[in-house]
Amino acid sequence: MESLLKSFNLGFLLRSVFSGIFFVVSYYVASNDHADFTQICDKTVLRIVLPVALFAGVTTYGIHRSLLYPLFEFGFDTQCCKNWRKRFSLISDSTIQTLMWRWDQPRKDINQIRINQHMNIWADYIHLQFNSANCIIAGALVARAINRGGHSPYCPLICLTFILYVAALVSNWRHHSLLDYVRPPPTKHSDAA
Repeated sequence: MESLLKSFNLGFLLRSVFSGIFFVVSYYVASNDHADFTQICDKTVLRIVLPVALFAGVTTYGIHRSLLYPLFEFGFDTQCCKNWRKRFSLISDSTIQTLMWRWDQPRKDINQIRINQHMNIWADYIHLQFNSANCIIAGALVARAINRGGHSPYCPLICLTFILYVAALVSNWRHHSLLDYVRPPPTKHSDAA
């Protein structure tokens, strides 16, 4: 249990609240004829909106990482995608060289640690985009489930969901292209024992 609590660091919680706000907004819009955000008072924000946003953000992130993202990982790791990334990396060699130069350190072990840190931060932003889009969808679905006579989806939220997914996929593609560059080629295991 202690290790579980340690995994909820401040950065993760802030990212979850940020994504969860999209859940709350989407739910509110799908539940009301006229979304008037001025009705939300300071007390409501602190007592209801932020806790719901945190819960929704963490829950949606867990579902994303355990059920949805493995499908993306599988796709990105296929030989077909690797071949496409060689042709269309969506990140220029110049950008790769600039990133490597920025992250470079005199000692090899520190260099690898810095590259890993930067790649992890990049991955966090990718998952923030995915999670924000998933929270929009989840908020609308929950509102529909609770209020069966609900309203049609709000076009700007649908567009934002689409934009967030496309941005996350492009960023993920670029991230994998950089990983293909940084990672050493896999070693083949011999069948001899």
